[in-house]
Amino acid sequence: MTTEELSALIRMIPRKPRYLNDAPRTIKELTKIVVEECGGDAAKMWRGKPAGEVKRTFMSVHGVGPGIASMALLLIETAFGVRFNDLDHTKMDIKPDVHTVRVLYRLGVSNEATEKAAIQAARRCNPKYPGELDAPLWYIGRKWCAAVKPRCSTCIVSGLCRKIGISK
Repeated sequence: MTTEELSALIRMIPRKPRYLNDAPRTIKELTKIVVEECGGDAAKMWRGKPAGEVKRTFMSVHGVGPGIASMALLLIETAFGVRFNDLDHTKMDIKPDVHTVRVLYRLGVSNEATEKAAIQAARRCNPKYPGELDAPLWYIGRKWCAAVKPRCSTCIVSGLCRKIGISK
């Protein structure tokens, strides 16, 4: 597919990526790495390689910075049971986006709704691997803990939440 065809396809999906204009190029570059450098086997991007090399590969892709590259390492470890020995998990933080910041604040774990406070809160909650909280926090923020009209009554962490029903 051309970048333009990918763009048209992405615009048709109901839940669009946050960076709609960058997504086609990002997908195309990542696909090129998987096909041309890994022979179609995405696991070759990380299998037997140190975390630093894998992170650099991800960061070579348009639109992928240090936060997303670190999140990719975390997802690889979680989804595929890989453990990068050269990765200092204590220094892998969450990527403090609007969802993770909001969830930690509403849960009462973070004393303010800022990126810095969210990172500190995640470090306190899981000092051995703060970044491990990133995906679950993001998911809670997207599915239940919306900025406006949060669905507190059905939220999986409503029993722990200190700010139930508050939309800030």
